[in-house]
Amino acid sequence: MAIEVKRCSMDIINIVEDLEKRIFRPSEIYTRGFLEWLCENCSQSSYVAVKDGVYVGYIITCIDRPGQGHVVSVGVLPGYRGMGIGTMLMCSSICRLRGIVESIVLEVRVSNEVAINLYRKLGFRIHHRIPGYYSDGEDAYFMVLNNGYLNQAYSTCQCNP
Repeated sequence: MAIEVKRCSMDIINIVEDLEKRIFRPSEIYTRGFLEWLCENCSQSSYVAVKDGVYVGYIITCIDRPGQGHVVSVGVLPGYRGMGIGTMLMCSSICRLRGIVESIVLEVRVSNEVAINLYRKLGFRIHHRIPGYYSDGEDAYFMVLNNGYLNQAYSTCQCNP
């Protein structure tokens, strides 16, 4: 069955919270209050993925400041990885932000090669390394999608003008 991507909303905050707990390490999980704030303030470009009636992933993307989107969190349940769900979620946010932002940023663990490769495929470039970004001390890459690479992402994601 096909994967459905739906807009994230406060109605499904419990589902997003459950996905967080099942996808990420305990030290990486956002508090319920922060998730509620994100869902309230970033719902226009945040989505969940559903496969066969099961919520399998989500993305929360906010507009940090005028002209800049920020992928705050994106994840797919382990048993559903490698099916293109992460790409679908990223593309949903990228397409939604078309014409609204000039750049999209995100942070990713330097060890998360699968995610880094996905982001590069979409046009993100490593801007710099952030030492000790994660609570376990691991560094993060700060990645940016901007300039001509935004058009590459719109094309890759098949965004409608």
